[in-house]
Amino acid sequence: MLYTDFSFIRRLAMNTIIKTCLLLLISHSTFAYGPLGHQTVAALAWDQLTPFAKQNVGRILGQGQEAFIESSTWADEIKSDSRFNYLKPMHYVNLPKDAHNYVAKRDCKKNNCIVSAIKKFSTIAKTGSPKEQTLALRMLVHLFADIHQPLHAGLREDRGGNWYEIEYNKKTISLHKFWDNQAVKRQGKTLEAVIEKLANQALPNQAGKPKQWAEYSHGLVMAHVYNVKEGDELSEAYLEKADEITQQQLVHAGYRLAMWLNRLW
Repeated sequence: MLYTDFSFIRRLAMNTIIKTCLLLLISHSTFAYGPLGHQTVAALAWDQLTPFAKQNVGRILGQGQEAFIESSTWADEIKSDSRFNYLKPMHYVNLPKDAHNYVAKRDCKKNNCIVSAIKKFSTIAKTGSPKEQTLALRMLVHLFADIHQPLHAGLREDRGGNWYEIEYNKKTISLHKFWDNQAVKRQGKTLEAVIEKLANQALPNQAGKPKQWAEYSHGLVMAHVYNVKEGDELSEAYLEKADEITQQQLVHAGYRLAMWLNRLW
């Protein structure tokens, strides 16, 4: 069951749009590049943080909304740096097709997947050295978006949809790329446009735990994401459902990230 009072999201949308425009006046390139989904989740989370959480976030990442949003894309920006190769398995978890539940021993080999990573980095963000805390918090902000992108809890056999090609706008792309990028860009071309589009989305009725988020994402994968044959063009019905799922998951990710950080310190 979801809340039906949308006034908070409407106020959040307006506040975020105003703040974003001010930030853009300071630095026009701040939001010019980088995954829009991660920036959206961070922007949604920011205004739901308590003053104490913002104080701790600022101490680690730098003060203000701009530093927080910028941190959300760091984990993708360093993927070509071999020093950080150990982080790559932490962006996802693979579940079997017929699985309804996450089983750590089966799904998180060597305790190295997105579910365990969120717990691990939460501890480091509280108790690590300043350098360790910075990396851990950057990863947390990033991974909350990832675990709500359905194909980050996808199937091992096609690498979470990376080996499953479809047609979108007359171009061949992977199913994973569509859900990572195009599905978000369909909501708006800029951060402020996406935030405004989400104004009527309901918040989840509880924050939950990483295990539950992964299970829900996997359920979306099996119920909806693969409702297109490999090589086929995405239908209007498919795109409408993708819009619905994307909007819901972005809002849920932002809310849960905020609630998680509020409880962390």
